Amino acid sequence: MVKSLLMKKVIQDSRTKIPSGMATHLPEDAFLRRHAQEKILSTFFKWGYKEVLTPVFEYYDVLSPGISSRLTEKSYKFVDRESGKMMLLRPDITPQIARMVAGILTDEPKPLRLCYYGNVFRYEESHAGRDREMFQVGCELVGIESPEADAEVIAVASEAIKDFGITDFKIVIGQAGFLNGIISSLNRYKEETISMEFEHSLQDAISRKDAGLIKTLLNNTGIKGKVRNNILEVPNLFGGEEILIKALNITNNELSKEAIENLRKIYSLLCLYGLKDSILIDLCDIREIDYYTGLFFEIFTPGIPYPVGAGGRYDNLIGKFGYDCPSTGFAIDIESIIKAMEKQGDFFIDNNINYLVVVKKEDEKIGIKLVRELRAKGYIVIMDTGLYDINSSISYAKKNKIEKVIILGNKKEKYASEIDIKTGNKKIMTYN
Repeated sequence: MVKSLLMKKVIQDSRTKIPSGMATHLPEDAFLRRHAQEKILSTFFKWGYKEVLTPVFEYYDVLSPGISSRLTEKSYKFVDRESGKMMLLRPDITPQIARMVAGILTDEPKPLRLCYYGNVFRYEESHAGRDREMFQVGCELVGIESPEADAEVIAVASEAIKDFGITDFKIVIGQAGFLNGIISSLNRYKEETISMEFEHSLQDAISRKDAGLIKTLLNNTGIKGKVRNNILEVPNLFGGEEILIKALNITNNELSKEAIENLRKIYSLLCLYGLKDSILIDLCDIREIDYYTGLFFEIFTPGIPYPVGAGGRYDNLIGKFGYDCPSTGFAIDIESIIKAMEKQGDFFIDNNINYLVVVKKEDEKIGIKLVRELRAKGYIVIMDTGLYDINSSISYAKKNKIEKVIILGNKKEKYASEIDIKTGNKKIMTYN
């Protein structure tokens, strides 16, 4: 008997199992995500951003120029049955926006303020703790190459997060040009050009703040003196505004100096937006440094292991689709926002049903009329012709968080019982 029950459970599990890294969202969970999506989009609309929709999958050869090698490896690909061409489920929506701007929006006056909501698909190792389908809401500010544009997208992202009551967060900002300039300048102190492999290894060691590995790499290349000491200081460039002054003192190239000045201007603008206390500067990070051409940022809140939002400037992206145009933007992760709200313990959304109207089949005409009138007044109402007694109706209402039950009584006497589920109070009403 035990064996047969176990076998039955295995069969049921196999019939209903979903792929690893995917999730089924039941009504309450789905409602939270819909609420979060609409709340974030409403903030974007207030800043003048307009929503666009992009396809869930595209031709691989069309979209791949805008996708980094890292994301390409994580993409889900399949063959189109009609054309035989390789397709991919979108791993990122920003390249789709870039394709859109380079194509059908080329002649539109700039700047463009576009926003979106959608799911992206990326393969993640099972032990990584991340879903393979993620829901994002994001903005793209296209056509402006300025600190003002970068500050705007950070301010928009911050306001969207604050609108959920999340005030304890940090915005970590960096600049791709700073570390690129530092490492590229090493060629001036060596007879042989440093290899790309060495650059990547040094970038990775600096990002991980691994002082021992940095020293080993520099020793192997024979870099000594002040240049060596300056690079050893880079992992310490994390903190407040004072970091910009420290960075300038160890900078020996124009690219890095321009990056510092760019961050200084952005920082000043963010202070005007009231975000001074939320800003941290990180000049030793290489977060997707090949993707970003300038500012990049992530927004963290305590207790959530992944950023609730991230973005930056990617001026070369749209050009990969044949139309050179600067752009900056970000995306907010819906799952991280919901976890942050749940951690605060105050993520309550009133999605209760106001009325359950219980009607016998012979009284459907009266019941439908009553339900229509209640809905016209703005109430959320369901009608049921299968619940005939008070006890089963109350039980059903409690389980489904319905506030009140109306049971139509005797048709000839034209009365109905209204029961308040929370208080248990009952009153009799007459109707025409």
